[in-house]
This record gives sequence, C-alpha cells and structure tokens, in this order.
Amino acid sequence: MIGDPYAESLGVLVAEISPGYARATLQIEPRHTNAHGALHGGVVIALADIVHAAASNSHGTVAVAVEVHAELLATVGVGAWLVCEGTELACTRRTGVYRIEVHAGETHVATCIGRVIRRDTPVLS
Repeated sequence: MIGDPYAESLGVLVAEISPGYARATLQIEPRHTNAHGALHGGVVIALADIVHAAASNSHGTVAVAVEVHAELLATVGVGAWLVCEGTELACTRRTGVYRIEVHAGETHVATCIGRVIRRDTPVLS
C-alpha cells in the first residue's frame, strides 16, 4: 500500500507488510482530535482500514473491503503513538477475513473485524 494518498495525509507510517499481515503507526496530533479535544474515532477507524487494506492486498491481487466492524474501546491524547496490526484469519480465492487491533502502549484503543472480496486483478505497485 505504498503511495496511499489518504494514509499519507493522516501521517500514517506503514511499517511492515507480509502475506496476510500489516502493521502501521500514527502519532496523534491536534488535527486528529474531535470538538472535545479527544482522539477522533474516525481517525482510529481510518487507521484500521488502511492496515486492513495493506494486509488484505498483500497477496498480490486486489482485495476490496465489503464489511468492517469496529469497537472503539478507549481514547488517548495528543502525542500518543497508535500501533495498528492486521492479521489474516481466513483466506480463500474470493474472500478474506482480518482482525485489526489498535493499541497505544498498554491501552487497547480499538478492535475490528474486516471482510474483503478478492478480484483477479493484480495490485498496482
């Protein structure tokens, strides 16, 4: 998922991609907060979706998210580093299911399950 304009605009750093796995980080800045000064849930979900895309496209063919369920568990403040990991739970020729976890140190920020459908199209590099 190199060259993802949205990930770049958020400041997401994709640290690792291997077959069925991806890890990314994001340092929380004031622009990532909501009207209450707390981490915006949309930022957490966007980070999870970016990792979901990286992990699911890691096999070399296009995978498109069709469902993502997210549970926002905790918030963290400006300056915290989010670490997001996506792990493949099931993979067939046409579908895949992924668990995506978001942490900030010992704080479990979110847990997600995502499902993709696979295309016969190669991933652009």
